[in-house]
Amino acid sequence: MSLAELIRDLILKWNHNARIDERLLKMQENIANNIYEEANSGKLFLLRMPSGKGKTEIFVSPFLYQFKKNEFFAGRMFIIEPVHALLIQMRERIKKYVQGLDIPVGEDHGEVESPTYLYTAPITLTTIDSFAYGFLAKRIMKWTEYNYETGRYILPVGIIANSYIVFDEAHLIQDSVFLSPRVMGKIICNLVNSGSIVVFSSATLPNKILDRLTSECKNKVVELGENTIREVKYEFREGKELSSNEIECKGNTIIIVNTISKARKIYYELKEKCKGYNVKILHSLVIKKDKEKVYNEIKNNLDNTILIGTQTLEVGLDFDFRVLYTELSPLDSLLQRLGRIGRKSSDSIAYIYDVSNSAPYLNILVEKTRNTINKGDINLDNVYDDETIHKIETNGDALYVQFLEYVDNLHLLSYPPEEDVSVRPSTYITIYLVDNTKEDEIIKVKKEDIDSVKYSISLIDNYSVKRLRDLINAHGNYYYIYINEDKEGIYLKKKENLNISFIMNNFSIFLIKNKVYDDAGLKIIDSERNRDGRK
Repeated sequence: MSLAELIRDLILKWNHNARIDERLLKMQENIANNIYEEANSGKLFLLRMPSGKGKTEIFVSPFLYQFKKNEFFAGRMFIIEPVHALLIQMRERIKKYVQGLDIPVGEDHGEVESPTYLYTAPITLTTIDSFAYGFLAKRIMKWTEYNYETGRYILPVGIIANSYIVFDEAHLIQDSVFLSPRVMGKIICNLVNSGSIVVFSSATLPNKILDRLTSECKNKVVELGENTIREVKYEFREGKELSSNEIECKGNTIIIVNTISKARKIYYELKEKCKGYNVKILHSLVIKKDKEKVYNEIKNNLDNTILIGTQTLEVGLDFDFRVLYTELSPLDSLLQRLGRIGRKSSDSIAYIYDVSNSAPYLNILVEKTRNTINKGDINLDNVYDDETIHKIETNGDALYVQFLEYVDNLHLLSYPPEEDVSVRPSTYITIYLVDNTKEDEIIKVKKEDIDSVKYSISLIDNYSVKRLRDLINAHGNYYYIYINEDKEGIYLKKKENLNISFIMNNFSIFLIKNKVYDDAGLKIIDSERNRDGRK
């Protein structure tokens, strides 16, 4: 079997009704062959192509081709997603790809019940945080023997370094202070300089962010694909904000806004306005089983679907919508949103609406994007220039210095440093949602009656804590904490008044589900805040 035949097979396994574009297939084969032929020493392959051009088949096929030819360059493959929402579709996709090949596919990240610590399956889906903290010996299997805790010094670096590592949607390795590009740049270049094979796959990776990711291994970067932006018809309605009144009730429509509270508002208004349509919502604070349910409900019913969401919808949705309504956001984010339409149809259109408040994005990035659109020069480097990035980075310098100090004290086969280390300027707690109508001091719940969402806590400002406080106050100014468990269930104890230090030390809280969660996800209220890139 040739690489072209393998890629054709992967396309049809994922979508048996797909029409094969022979010209595109030839390009995919050439790029995949470049990876396969050159994946014999430390390399960082940069795969930059527009949305809908088959990047997934390109980066998966070289690894699977080994099994066809029985000539191996890597024993394992890690596919690293920047957000949990992307794992749902990628898991389904990869499992279809490996049908008939007897290659196990595993997952290791914060939402799995049984962590594998990157040790098990030949193909492992994970997140940036889980991958990075595995490398940094902060997410390591440990056990107790002879009254001593051990295991943490066994870094999975040996496994990682000898694997084929793919960073999907690599442009999302960024944050409000550009800590992640600097941290991950150090980790990635350490691996590449040690002989690892790494792929960055992205449709919108700005050059200056790429510089942060590759500054210490530039001589080992191999450019692949076409660094172009797919043209989509759009209208920018400057000075006008998006509301449900602006949205026409038509199927095959996607609406992407900047905050969860705005998404929730539009969702409920459109459910009332657009009766007879399949109105759905997705965002980061929707529980996993509901996300999967929405995904399964819309994938075969796009013609009658109106999908509302936040940044969660920017990547990983392998659907071709016809109409997009979106709020203005930083240019790389906006281009990803535009990538949700016009993959196959020529009559697609996007309506871009202005915002009076840039949150959760930085004002400087939104303002530069507004200027860029007005000038008609859609170039990422107009927004992400050195001066702008340097200005933003200064707010994260303390966390980056902390990371560098940690790495200096991290040594193979030694017990890792006790100091904290951050991959991004935030951490998270798990909000567990329990089906229980009681408000007793101690309650018992069954494990199967517990759902959860990951809630991000900023290390830069206190906005996320305030938002959590508002949620708990609306809940009744109390929450529950874990005490213990037995065969009958988990026992929880009631606590009143928010103690964020206590919650952060325990990394979790338990809330009564019907008080804080409905069919639009967690009942979050986003108050106004200013984001200007300064402390």
